[in-house]
Amino acid sequence: IITAVRSTFEYPGAYTLLLFPAAPMFAALIATGIGYGQAGFRELLSRCAPWRSPVSWRQGVTVIAVCFLAFFALTGIMWVQTYLYAPPGTLDRTFLRYGADPVAIYVMLAASLLLSPGPLLEELGWRGFALPQLLKKFDPLTAAVILGIMWWAWHLPRDLPTLFSGAPGAAWSVIVKQLVIAPGFIASTIIAVFVCNKLGGSMWGGVLTHAIHNELGVNVTAEWAPTVAGIGWRPWDLIE
Repeated sequence: IITAVRSTFEYPGAYTLLLFPAAPMFAALIATGIGYGQAGFRELLSRCAPWRSPVSWRQGVTVIAVCFLAFFALTGIMWVQTYLYAPPGTLDRTFLRYGADPVAIYVMLAASLLLSPGPLLEELGWRGFALPQLLKKFDPLTAAVILGIMWWAWHLPRDLPTLFSGAPGAAWSVIVKQLVIAPGFIASTIIAVFVCNKLGGSMWGGVLTHAIHNELGVNVTAEWAPTVAGIGWRPWDLIE
């Protein structure tokens, strides 16, 4: 977030990179102010805690620790696949994205889940505001599917320039991309809702799972499949 803000001073057009992920947060704040007032803001603020009552601190720490361990395990599996199947040197370049030694790599992996600007800016809107509203009317699974579709649709406008570019195959490229990422958004949201509920409704369940989604789909595989950042992670990329 700090880097994005600093970039806007040097490159004014870069403000859109900050406003795009911040839009759900602003929407949540505006909707809360109009519809719920001070009580709504107190409720929204309470969801910024790492866990909420009746979840104990032991339960909260355990859930968060499991998220980190799952991320480390999935990253390890993907890096083993990279070592076995990617061109020589790919794994070394991947490690350098995080650090020069194992300790630095694990520290940066952990930090990536806590400092990723997308999840930090978006999740107050998605899991802090929208999810509790949906859970008032729907069961958790239905609410997660609806929210996953909303999350996917919100990202759709970023692909409109490609769709209307007139480039050969542009329309087909966008269609294929949506067929790949839409189920991913829904699946990630189902997991996020589960973790949020385990944390008593804390938005940090969304922040962590959202960050895992982004890291596995972009940075962990970036040196092997550089196009993955534009398409979304595909499991079968690892065995092609």
